[in-house]
Amino acid sequence: MVSLNSVAKYRRLLSPFGIVRLVVMVAIACRLMMPDCGVAAGERVLPDAPWITAPSAIVVDMATGGIIYAKGADDRRYPASTTKIMTGILTLENGDYNQNVTVSSHAAWVESTGLWAGQSMREFEMLELMLLESDNGAATALGETIGGSEAGFAAMMNQKAQELGMSGTHFVNCNGMPDENHYSTARDIAKMAAYAMKNEMFRRIVASPRIVMPDWENPGSTYEAENTNKLLETYPGCIGVKTGYTNAAGGCLVSAASRNGRELLCVVLKSSDMDTRFSDSAALLDYGFLCAENGLAELPRN
Repeated sequence: MVSLNSVAKYRRLLSPFGIVRLVVMVAIACRLMMPDCGVAAGERVLPDAPWITAPSAIVVDMATGGIIYAKGADDRRYPASTTKIMTGILTLENGDYNQNVTVSSHAAWVESTGLWAGQSMREFEMLELMLLESDNGAATALGETIGGSEAGFAAMMNQKAQELGMSGTHFVNCNGMPDENHYSTARDIAKMAAYAMKNEMFRRIVASPRIVMPDWENPGSTYEAENTNKLLETYPGCIGVKTGYTNAAGGCLVSAASRNGRELLCVVLKSSDMDTRFSDSAALLDYGFLCAENGLAELPRN
């Protein structure tokens, strides 16, 4: 009899993400085994990187800061909801988990929110809602509460970005809605995410595929808030972190995974759609782990 675990394993293997990963891993393995007449004996050859749809991407070793892969990493892009990583950082560092946050009319009218004006919930629940379901109104409400206004919070975001060395970044809102003055780079977002992942509470939230939360429309009831990051359930070892998508930004994803004690962080910006941001990231993480395991990762750099 075939076990349920075996069925689940084959389903993952035959999923679009699984097929892409399998093809990439076979190609890289073949590349590593093939002799290269132009390479000196004993010299290691960097395997060919996978083809991805994202014009900007980076893979970083989280322990050393070493850059394993970079493509258009310093090109200015719309960050979409990966912005909420910074909103989460500042909430955790400056907020009060147990205070109530009341949704303003401005926050309630932001695109892509399920909140309504006057609604109140604990700040920590608002944070979970923002990081898992990527609710734009939750991000705005948190920013207004902590910064006094969205503009005040944006100033805090930019100050923190400076502290983290994010020289190619500027924020004007809390949620990542498109604005020509709201931009970042793959390299900067990697710096921001690596910093955020040092916070244990942030790590716990973004690693959760789902969290049971109060159902505010039905007092006394609960519901499961589902994480928008599909890699948490399709990529072995995935530990976070945040999705993003707008028509202007394309598919964006910051992902992190752990394998054999090594943690890698991957950022893709402007993937062709909401699905390829996941397949792009899975392919790059596989490539990154293979490079790192074979001692082919670059040395740390600023």
